[in-house]
Amino acid sequence: MVGMKPWQIAKKWQLENSEVPFEQLLCVYIKEGLVLSTDGSFLLARRGYWNGEDLYYGAVDPNCWVAQLAAGENPFNRFLEIAPEPLEYVAWQRRGREKWHVWSWDKFEKKIRRTKNG
Repeated sequence: MVGMKPWQIAKKWQLENSEVPFEQLLCVYIKEGLVLSTDGSFLLARRGYWNGEDLYYGAVDPNCWVAQLAAGENPFNRFLEIAPEPLEYVAWQRRGREKWHVWSWDKFEKKIRRTKNG
């Protein structure tokens, strides 16, 4: 994937691992979430509700940022800088696996900042 921009890496992954077209997913996040796209990183995230077992979207009282696609150099560092507000949790899945990784905002922030600062 040398020479590809982070959004291109994310698009390639989406096309290979989902029946949902990248452009359709991108439109959802432009309308309902947060889109980060720079020369160095790409991330799609939106607010949701985590009840301890499942995630919900739509007409919910959000308590969680849900990252859909992330690519590039430390996209979560930039996310921490531009998220409109911290929510109780941050959730993501790794490489399309079913299991959700859900951390408290504080734990997530500490881990990301520690990784960034080495």
